[in-house]
Amino acid sequence: MIRRRCGGACASLIVLILLVSCGSPANPTAGATNTPAIRSTPSQTPAPTPSPTTTAAATVSELTAIAALVYPNCTPANCVGGAMFTTCDASSSGADVFASCPLTARLIAQLRQDVQGVPSAPDPIGGGQDPEWTTRTVTATPSATGGIAQVVLGFGPGTAPEKYDLVVVVQASQLLVDDLYCTGADASANDVFAPGWITRSVCTT
Repeated sequence: MIRRRCGGACASLIVLILLVSCGSPANPTAGATNTPAIRSTPSQTPAPTPSPTTTAAATVSELTAIAALVYPNCTPANCVGGAMFTTCDASSSGADVFASCPLTARLIAQLRQDVQGVPSAPDPIGGGQDPEWTTRTVTATPSATGGIAQVVLGFGPGTAPEKYDLVVVVQASQLLVDDLYCTGADASANDVFAPGWITRSVCTT
């Protein structure tokens, strides 16, 4: 009798007990957290860009430009008549005589020494006492350390041209002339640093 009266109510109570038992979460483990695990990834910092490779070799156009600075176009102040080209130290004097010339310090010191104490000294860069020409051609040969600029200066057909080799080097990222000698001469014995440069500085042979 008692069981029969319990009927639906008892069944409902049993279902409720089962649902609560099945839905209860397990006791969390001590020290555990609900924070999801984060996967560590390697650093994404890009590798530094390597410095560009530099070379001391000059280009043909750069060597030609240096030669044009050593033997520049005339101005009314430093040329007369039909002259078109002169030297970078033309019409200059004193301590700054070579200020307009792209020369190394050692070459400037040598050129000053060459003319020191010589009355009416010819221009040590070439051309004698009146360095003026009507033509100028340049042939450049680059090298690993700078290059050679061969300069031919003349007065036109029927005249003997002057021919100079400019030894160009790189110093402090600049192209500078470090030596000068007559084209075709033995550079080791006939350059600016060999004794007697003034006597052979007009390079017509």
